[in-house]
Amino acid sequence: MADTVLNTKVFDGAKKLITHYNVVSDSTGGTTAIVDVSALTSNNGKTCKTVRLNKVSFNVSVTAPVDAIRMVWGGSDVVFQTLNGEMEYDYSSFGGLKNNKASSYDGNVNITLPACTSGDSATVVCEWIKVYE
Repeated sequence: MADTVLNTKVFDGAKKLITHYNVVSDSTGGTTAIVDVSALTSNNGKTCKTVRLNKVSFNVSVTAPVDAIRMVWGGSDVVFQTLNGEMEYDYSSFGGLKNNKASSYDGNVNITLPACTSGDSATVVCEWIKVYE
């Protein structure tokens, strides 16, 4: 059996993207692409190349703190946000967390649930700013 994952684009506009991710683990853990820039709506013929994390709300219930959810810039495997407990972060005052564009980045965003216990769960709602280059 695999983790039960729901990954949804709630809104995909010209400048903003809202995603909703929910997982209930069977103890296998895993990685899910929560933002695939190639699948996003274009803006006046321009293609979205990456996103910035503007806001994130989450409720992560894991047995061990080391099992916290990790948000990773796709392709580069650079962890830019760790989520545990119930909280909200708002980065809109400075334009959001920017992709560091480390070597081999692809503009996507992944969520990783590392080693975990059966029944661990998480809900993560993100507001993204789309970046066109």
